[in-house]
Amino acid sequence: MKVFVYGTLLKGMSRFGVLADSRFMGHGFIRGLLYDLGDYPAIRQGDSLVYGELYEISREKRHELDRIEGYFSQDEPHSLYLRNEAEVTLLNDGSREKASAYFYNQALEDCQKIVCGDYRRYKLEALSDRQWYIAYGSNMSSERLYERIGKAYEVKTGQLEGYKLRFNKIADSGGTYANIAYIGSGCQCPFAAYAISQEQLYPLDRYEGEPSHYVRMGLPFSDMTGKLSHIGHVYIANPNRLTQNENPSHEYLRHIRIGYEEHGFDTSSLPKPEI
Repeated sequence: MKVFVYGTLLKGMSRFGVLADSRFMGHGFIRGLLYDLGDYPAIRQGDSLVYGELYEISREKRHELDRIEGYFSQDEPHSLYLRNEAEVTLLNDGSREKASAYFYNQALEDCQKIVCGDYRRYKLEALSDRQWYIAYGSNMSSERLYERIGKAYEVKTGQLEGYKLRFNKIADSGGTYANIAYIGSGCQCPFAAYAISQEQLYPLDRYEGEPSHYVRMGLPFSDMTGKLSHIGHVYIANPNRLTQNENPSHEYLRHIRIGYEEHGFDTSSLPKPEI
């Protein structure tokens, strides 16, 4: 059985340990409205997008989640949350899966709506002005990034475990751009994480065409020391903009190769430009 989570059960959040031994199936979204209740979020039925993670769980784990969410199958009117079926669209390829999700069953008076639809990103933006931006494509080149948004405070490098670099995001001018897809164990995607101001995120949103071309999401990451000590902003392609034909331009690959070399990554895994 599958469950879609969108709050404190997400990776890097306070209750992720509950799902640490369950199979992560990828990032996705459902239709709904997301609210901040203070210590945790809630969703209601609606037409906006709520971003989260899909997991395959055991029956025992579902019972545990029911207890955590205050869901009583024999007494739904008095439940804090209701466990309802939802359709999850996966960001990897736009495929759809049926899964359980917990919808709030109480009044939502004076609760703030989370407009971006991503609880992890919302909490990240509230922490401080200094934010981590995870670059895996052409913005790994500091020269290219700084031309766009100005200099960063700090840079960390590492590998996104379980993710693969793809070139399946359709470019308006022809060709394709970089994207990441969650594949699972055995895959890694090099990245450079830049510490920037919140003000610098806004021009990045414009460059990346957020949210119609890329969706900006919060994502936990480990640096080269292996410590999971940060959550950063990452741009993942909108599934409506994906293609099977991976055809990055020579110039685009050049920027990525420069970024790989700058940060000490092996460039042999990158596509060879067509001559």
